[in-house]
Amino acid sequence: MCQYLKVSRAAYYKWLNRKPSRREIEDQAIVSYVKDLEDANDYIFGVKRLAMYVNMETSHHVSLNKMRRIMHDYQIVASVRTAKHDRKAEQKQAIFDNKLLTNQGKHKFHPDRPNEVWVTDCSEIQYGIKGTGRLRISAIKDLYDHSVIAWQVESTETAQLVTTTFEAALTTTKGRKPQILHSDQGSSYTSGLYNLALAKNGVTHSMSRAGTPGDNSPMESLWSHMKSDFFNFHRPLSSDEAITLVSKFMGWYNQERRQETLKDMTPEEYRNHAFQEVA
Repeated sequence: MCQYLKVSRAAYYKWLNRKPSRREIEDQAIVSYVKDLEDANDYIFGVKRLAMYVNMETSHHVSLNKMRRIMHDYQIVASVRTAKHDRKAEQKQAIFDNKLLTNQGKHKFHPDRPNEVWVTDCSEIQYGIKGTGRLRISAIKDLYDHSVIAWQVESTETAQLVTTTFEAALTTTKGRKPQILHSDQGSSYTSGLYNLALAKNGVTHSMSRAGTPGDNSPMESLWSHMKSDFFNFHRPLSSDEAITLVSKFMGWYNQERRQETLKDMTPEEYRNHAFQEVA
């Protein structure tokens, strides 16, 4: 046997006749106590709790490091409590990933056809002498030709507001539906009402990453033009006047504002040109 194990006869007999050290004897006593304790309590105790029990209930004393070593050496594993998962966050991540991102982290903002990818967002405008009145504008934009397909205004941003905007967009396009509708992670866009409307129409919901407004930069661009090119020069005094001005801006943006990225055409011209080519 010694030849098979490649040890000398002297080493074998020394091992056979050796006496366990004081540390080993103490370790064995602690291990025996700990295993009995864990067996009786479904292994719920970790290092700190086991050390406390050993120090208070036995004649032995262990530090946390010693208790950790013993558990490691004798493979005593506590049934560690796992942290509770944020199921809503996990669901949001699983269902509403950003579908407009490539594997290289670039944005797919240039679809090949109209009504393939829509983007949506809400913004706020102020009215009144001191600007104390506020309205929320919800809009949907087609990434192909940059046209604003639909918009709605309410006093506050709600799930009903963004859902109504989506329904208005379907009316405008006579039932043509996008493959993807992209938004941020606002509560109105994660609501059951809004997502049920998308799901019923077979539309995939895409969402920006948290804290990354650049993921929805086409909509940010729309709001920027609305405020810098229009509302900086028009100060509505009432909500009705504000809504009228929003309507004028949307008409100007779609029908009069030429864009270099659209071959110097307006969104409406570019959209009509695309449908003529298809026809």
